[in-house]
Amino acid sequence: MSTNGKSYAELGPDAQVTALKSFIAFYVRQYKKGSLEILSAKVSNEVISSINEILNQNQFMGHAELVAESLRLSKPYYEQILTKLTNIHFTDDGEPVTDWMTSWEDQEEKLPTED
Repeated sequence: MSTNGKSYAELGPDAQVTALKSFIAFYVRQYKKGSLEILSAKVSNEVISSINEILNQNQFMGHAELVAESLRLSKPYYEQILTKLTNIHFTDDGEPVTDWMTSWEDQEEKLPTED
């Protein structure tokens, strides 16, 4: 991950909205794949469970609709996650310096493996 850019907390309000929306869209895709392991090491299970419960209740929705609903109902939880992901950096306009999938794959490679 690049060290260039700003953390979520350092972004201005408009940039935080951009970062939040892009992260939620990515999170929903990872949720549907069942690939959220790396967050459990950084964020409380309560936060993840709260988000996932809303996603589960609304799984009948299409991706864009589910992202919008999740933003509406789980925004504070996503903000907590982004605040804890200090190794993710953003441009001044809120776009991730390294795209979400690349960052995610880098983090997955660092997870301990079972023998």
